[in-house]
Amino acid sequence: MEHKDHDKVFVATFGAVLAALGAFFFVCIAAARTLVPAHAPEPEEVAKLEERIRPVGTVVTDPAALVKVSAKVARAPYSGDEVLAKVCNACHVAGVLGAPKEGDKAAWSARAAAEGGLEGLTAAAIKGKNSMPPRGGSPDLSDDEMKAAVGAMLKQSGI
Repeated sequence: MEHKDHDKVFVATFGAVLAALGAFFFVCIAAARTLVPAHAPEPEEVAKLEERIRPVGTVVTDPAALVKVSAKVARAPYSGDEVLAKVCNACHVAGVLGAPKEGDKAAWSARAAAEGGLEGLTAAAIKGKNSMPPRGGSPDLSDDEMKAAVGAMLKQSGI
């Protein structure tokens, strides 16, 4: 008999807790409705929200659209000094991994003699040399841009 009373007490207590939680839920809903005014958001608020939740990118699966998306964007050719600033200086200013330093006349003279001057150094820069990747790691550079960069590097080194 004692066992059945224990179950009744549990069910009664559990029911009372559920009733209290349900009442608390409805009180919270009523309070939220009275505290938060029901108005339409301002257009600038909506614009800010749309900007924050805008997707970072898109996935293109249509082959025809993919060709359009992956087409190279035409740009004006870089000058030799621009290529040096954007690509070459990252390694050649500090001499990273044995790269001849910009302005080191002795190192550049030896390289120019060993490679065959401007044309040979340009060919080596295009295909990559030692730790330097092809085209200095910037595959979109043209042969003329590479030649201009090598020429600018030699000029800055006094050659």
